[in-house]
Amino acid sequence: MMAGAAILVILCAMAGGWLARALLLATLRTRHPELFAELGQPSSRQLDSLLPRYQELHLRFWKYLWGSKVFQLGDRRVAALAWAARVSDVALGAAVAAFLWIAAQ
Repeated sequence: MMAGAAILVILCAMAGGWLARALLLATLRTRHPELFAELGQPSSRQLDSLLPRYQELHLRFWKYLWGSKVFQLGDRRVAALAWAARVSDVALGAAVAAFLWIAAQ
């Protein structure tokens, strides 16, 4: 029962994180094109890819998302989407840890 709940939280956190990041990229593309260009103009597909050629793009985006610069922009929509993406990432990590703990028992 608990493992099923953990799996459900994992799936919801993955979907929520993907949606928040996709909306964040779209918002940056339209509202802040100079910052979007500075990040390397990432797309959702590039951020989902595990190919080594996108490693620098991943690092640049994750540093932006988890740094303080995202909240210093002064755009409430960008800040809210970044907050949602962060919460989804933390929920995903916690749910994976809970699932592993449940599975180990």
